Amino acid sequence: MAEQSRQHVTTSTSPSAAIVEGEATIADTGAQVFYNKVQVMNRDLSIAVTRIFHKKWCQDLDANQIKLSPARRALGGEGRLRILEALAATGLRSIRYAKEMTDLIHSIVANDWSEAAVDAIRRNVERNGVDPTVVQAHHGDASAVMYEHRKDCEQFDVIDVDPYGGANTFLDGAVQAVSQGGLLCVTCTDMAVLSGAHPEACFAKYGCMPVKGPFCHEMALRVLLASVESHANRYGRFVVPLLSVSADFYVRVFVRVFESKSEVKKSGGKVGRIFKCTG
Repeated sequence: MAEQSRQHVTTSTSPSAAIVEGEATIADTGAQVFYNKVQVMNRDLSIAVTRIFHKKWCQDLDANQIKLSPARRALGGEGRLRILEALAATGLRSIRYAKEMTDLIHSIVANDWSEAAVDAIRRNVERNGVDPTVVQAHHGDASAVMYEHRKDCEQFDVIDVDPYGGANTFLDGAVQAVSQGGLLCVTCTDMAVLSGAHPEACFAKYGCMPVKGPFCHEMALRVLLASVESHANRYGRFVVPLLSVSADFYVRVFVRVFESKSEVKKSGGKVGRIFKCTG
């Protein structure tokens, strides 16, 4: 699977040019709709982590450690995941979710603000023979979509936020729209900000003042995790990190989001200060 997912066929001079990744094949739209071929590992990792999360999520449901609301149960698909890809572009990640985790998926909303992207998603869904009621192309603002899904019966079990740049503007909506015990996947590519090159900008965006040093990539991960936790705390929620990765030009974190006012009170003990001697 790892080798297959890294196979690409791109020939922009042909109208039938295609990009093959994992079990999905999408049209090469050139510059019209953004496709980042460097992020293959990111998408591979997302599928691997979501598989592991689903197993644990089902165990928690069976043990009544997390509960679905009656309204959510009425939607059907219990034991299968409702996923939001907030910034879907070509829809490649959503299609891979649907094709490579078929038995685990209830539905996926592949959202993008670009009308050209939404059209590409629809075409790619059809091209891959995926049921359009499973991967649903949606045109809208990512934050607005998440704010519209804050009710228990409308929340997503997995939310994937993978923007171009920082994810700071999407975190408030994301921590509210993910279900109890759900999985939140966040990517940030503004590494210069997160790793300490622009500490004032980092404080404005993420509420932290990073220290620049040889540990800058770990610092970036910790800043992002602290920011996600802070946003969740405002709504009586807290996060449990599953996996945190720094690779190439980005950081990506996978966290589960839970509700507990008593646990939120402990969040202050999860953060601290770093002092670095520069003399």
